[in-house]
Amino acid sequence: MQNIEIMFSDGIIGNKATLLALSMLTTGNLNSKLKPNSPPFTMNHVLPSTHDYVIPPLSDEEQREQANRNMMAFMASSPKAPESLRKAFNGSGV
Repeated sequence: MQNIEIMFSDGIIGNKATLLALSMLTTGNLNSKLKPNSPPFTMNHVLPSTHDYVIPPLSDEEQREQANRNMMAFMASSPKAPESLRKAFNGSGV
């Protein structure tokens, strides 16, 4: 039932599309005015209360998978990494 309510809200009313457009325009405008070494604005900075609605948080399993992919990328980027590790990382479709 909740999925139907979310689909109705996103599709008919268009809240999600409106929030995405608003955040892209706002962050783009703010980032164009930043100094070169400043960190960029993100949707979480501009619309923090709606960030979890538009981009749902990762589940525990997804967080573990992301951490593993990040660690593999870090290890594969080392100049002394074995070629087999680089092939395994690049061949995994990540």
